[in-house]
Amino acid sequence: MKSEVMGVGTPLSKKDLKELLLETKETLAFDVKNDSNSRTFSHLDLWNLQKRQRSASEMRRKLM
Repeated sequence: MKSEVMGVGTPLSKKDLKELLLETKETLAFDVKNDSNSRTFSHLDLWNLQKRQRSASEMRRKLM
């Protein structure tokens, strides 16, 4: 068995640590298309989701 303990990694220099901790400026995405016709999650979507989950659990039962 090894008597030496391995560390997580090499220690960071002060320059690297300072670079990692810098705060970045927020940028705005002007070219993003604002979709006003975005679909909402309806009761029919919920029913389909539950139906798919039910059939997946039934398939699992048949395999066992």
